[in-house]
Amino acid sequence: MKRDLAKIILGFGFLLLVTSPCLATQPNIVLSRALHFPAPDGSSVLLSPGKYFIEQSGSTELRLMPEGAQPGSGQVIHAQALTHEQYELFSPMALTRPQKNDEYLIELLMPGGIRLEARGSTQPPIPPTLPVSASELSPSPKIAPLPTPIVPEPPITASPLPIQETEHASLPVAPPTPVITSTPSLPYQAPSLSSQGKRIIVDRQEMGQEPIFLAVLSPDHIGLTIFEQPALFWFIGTPTDHPVDVMITDENNTQLLLDVRMLPPIRPGIHKVELKDYGIKLQPNTTYQWKIMLQGVTQGESLVTSGWIMRVNPPSHLITIPDQPTMQTAPLEQLVEAGLWYDAFWALSERIQSDGLNGPYLNQRASLLEQVGLLPPAELDRSHKLSP
Repeated sequence: MKRDLAKIILGFGFLLLVTSPCLATQPNIVLSRALHFPAPDGSSVLLSPGKYFIEQSGSTELRLMPEGAQPGSGQVIHAQALTHEQYELFSPMALTRPQKNDEYLIELLMPGGIRLEARGSTQPPIPPTLPVSASELSPSPKIAPLPTPIVPEPPITASPLPIQETEHASLPVAPPTPVITSTPSLPYQAPSLSSQGKRIIVDRQEMGQEPIFLAVLSPDHIGLTIFEQPALFWFIGTPTDHPVDVMITDENNTQLLLDVRMLPPIRPGIHKVELKDYGIKLQPNTTYQWKIMLQGVTQGESLVTSGWIMRVNPPSHLITIPDQPTMQTAPLEQLVEAGLWYDAFWALSERIQSDGLNGPYLNQRASLLEQVGLLPPAELDRSHKLSP
């Protein structure tokens, strides 16, 4: 009896040891380029490339400490207080996410659903224009007999390219050559939904190791589909010898619809998961979260990317699309205009699979990815390197 009791006590102590948050590794990121972030006082903070440890410094502040710095030192940047849906977290987790227009996000996810998001840029902020005092505009008046009237000159406007225009002022300027594209652009129309459904991306870079970019290919909001068994796509930037889990749950995380494991080796590129292969059917007007989990990158840790999807009733002009035998003939422009992200991406991917790398649809899919901030897979498409 005493021996059994001792075993129970030792087992409980070991469980506390391995699950204690205080023993978790401090969240960190690696910046591959210099970035400008706003400080709490409104000034600008420049973060040099390198590894940084991250901690919460205030309700809307993040402290980034360079590797090897003393605790409590480092730079403090302004962050927006938001929420996240990763309630299974037992310790804080830091993420970086590239955005459009040279913007960059640093996020700190904490247990309990709190998320701090700092938004920076590779470009320095433009300083505000200071008003010119009256004393600088005109000198102090002097008394002089019979002053000569001065006719004011028209204001001089700054030229956007002063050096070039000065050098070539006497030469005629040719009109810009129009850019001709082989395929029309597909401007994505985001649906008018709530602000819920934030996408989470893994963008991790460690010194001396290959970078890891892992992302579900979804918009940064609840993406729409008109199919009960759509195809979902995800991306990994580097090859891995670790298994990948694919999971789908309902909005309240009460029902697990799909939990499958893809065994290594897994090649880099865009991967597809067809729900019909697993008998999964989405209910109308129901929100689902789907996740890609890369297992075992570090001891006892998995990297998770997630997005949201909801099945809606098709518009009247698209009501026959779900009954078509293939997505290769689905009308791309109408799917994008209707805000059906998953269906438009699916239709583009089927065309690419059919036409190969010489087809015209890689640039369209890259543009669709860029519009929602998924830059690495867009770069892959534009380089015409497509993994099956």
